[in-house]
Amino acid sequence: MTLWEIRNKQSVLIDSLDPNLMPAVFDRLNEMGFAAGQSILCLRRSPLKGPLVLQVGDCVYSLEQSIANHINISAA
Repeated sequence: MTLWEIRNKQSVLIDSLDPNLMPAVFDRLNEMGFAAGQSILCLRRSPLKGPLVLQVGDCVYSLEQSIANHINISAA
């Protein structure tokens, strides 16, 4: 299951980042806290395949589908 499949107000854990991501994107996601074992809360799913609004620790980020599809998750 990928982060793009998360439901509104659902909490999940990150399993892994796809190693096929561009190195700069992979590194930036790690810097932002998107690392294995990290808990993520979906604050909002935008309509019409718009970005996800996610809480990681004390920070809030938005991710588009092309990135969220490369983050593997499991139930928290």
